[in-house]
Amino acid sequence: MSEDFNKWSCTYEQSFLQRIFFDRVHQTVLDTVSFVSEPRTILDVGCGTGRLLRSAQKRWPKASLIGVDPATGMIEVARHLNPHATFYLASAEAMPIPDASIDIALSTLSSHHWSDQAAGIREIARVLRSDGCFVLADHIWPTWVRRLFHGRHTPPQSASTTSTLKEIFESSGLRVSKQIRIFTAFVVVILGIRKG
Repeated sequence: MSEDFNKWSCTYEQSFLQRIFFDRVHQTVLDTVSFVSEPRTILDVGCGTGRLLRSAQKRWPKASLIGVDPATGMIEVARHLNPHATFYLASAEAMPIPDASIDIALSTLSSHHWSDQAAGIREIARVLRSDGCFVLADHIWPTWVRRLFHGRHTPPQSASTTSTLKEIFESSGLRVSKQIRIFTAFVVVILGIRKG
């Protein structure tokens, strides 16, 4: 999968999907945590080229920005486009970030690519400060759509329902504070707060 994203990294920012789809999801995610007035550190898990971090920087110019992505090409482009942010070539399940060091963690449209979604969410909870926020936005496809693309069985690592995601959040020490759907309910946005 990383190889596909390495190839895509050179044209990722020019894709029409950025404007009509990704930017709208990013806006919703940032609006979901707009109540946080002055975060010190913002993390984007599955950051791609760092587009979401650039939008976050406009809202919170004093925050330190960190991006994590497993695709070398995406990280190389992100470092070029975001010279003031820190980027790590790493998976969501094993991030080189200290415990309790992040105020806001974000992940948009990438968790369905993780090898183990539950492990990735536990890892995000680990790096959040007490009362830190995690906003996850990803596809929640109806069963017929999942079968169309994955055959009769959904991949076992995919948290394919909002109730499953909520259970993973709660078992990871995150209290689900808000849950909304966008794009005709095919994308779910979940806000979790790290329990103290």
